[in-house]
Amino acid sequence: MNQYALHALLLVLALLAGCAAPGLYGSAPGPYAVERTEGFVLHDPAPARDISVRVSYPKAPGRFPVVVYSHGAFCYPQLYAAITDRWVANGYVVVLPDHLDSPNHQRPLSAEQIKILTESRIADMNFLFGNLDAVAAAAGIPGQFDTDRLAVAGHSFGTVMAMAKAGLWVRMPDGSRRQYLDARIRGAVIMSGVGQMDDMMAPDAFSGLKLPLIATGGTLDLGNVGRPPVYPWEWRMSPYTLAPPGNKYSVVLENGDHYLGGLICRSDRGGEDDPQGAAIDAALTLAFLDAYVKGDGRAARFLATADVHALTAGRARFERK
Repeated sequence: MNQYALHALLLVLALLAGCAAPGLYGSAPGPYAVERTEGFVLHDPAPARDISVRVSYPKAPGRFPVVVYSHGAFCYPQLYAAITDRWVANGYVVVLPDHLDSPNHQRPLSAEQIKILTESRIADMNFLFGNLDAVAAAAGIPGQFDTDRLAVAGHSFGTVMAMAKAGLWVRMPDGSRRQYLDARIRGAVIMSGVGQMDDMMAPDAFSGLKLPLIATGGTLDLGNVGRPPVYPWEWRMSPYTLAPPGNKYSVVLENGDHYLGGLICRSDRGGEDDPQGAAIDAALTLAFLDAYVKGDGRAARFLATADVHALTAGRARFERK
């Protein structure tokens, strides 16, 4: 069994075991079977380059809202199925680019690629949001992307790209600031985000995050960015704590780590497999997407009133502002 199939099986077993706790939003399996493409290549003519993309989608006719997901540094985009398959099973298409640092490319990054990695990743997101019809056609499901109902998501380093599309003020090489906001985006899912990073963010970076947003993290999810210092877990919740109030939510898993025990990003990282944590994050992010992308009143009421701490037997802290 390959890595991807194993992780998908673990997710199914977690759902069947009721890991998300009865009464938590979306704890039952969704109505759609999940289909996934292998990686395929699209050409971006300006600048001339190729982008590898994967798409997960409901196996059904119709038009579905779209989430574009930016993977973490050196992570496999297909290994976010523990979260994204729940979204797809409930009626979303998920577009997963292989950024330059994706291990799917099976080659190390050059020094030049490392220098342009942030710029290249943002360019990937800009291209995909600007060419969703072409992505749908290449995935074999033309006309099934509802491009009026969009969301953006990311994990770890990928949250910088996700937040850039949601309004984060990005620091440019000349010291100026810039937004890459796409006005069609209705909400952002920020998993294990990052705090202020002066080399890529303007000083007031988070003030631009005015869109609805949900941030997830865990008390074992330290802010290790490859150089000192290592930040406490609270740093990873900065997209919630530093963003302006209004339609913002945070989920913190007690004893949750950066990789949900190796169920997302990379199977060789993190502690013990955490299917309960994955199921909780999947359920709460689904509630967020349903409320803000689909305009579902039941999901909105859940976000506004649910005692998530009680529903998860103390495993998850949930805040709203």
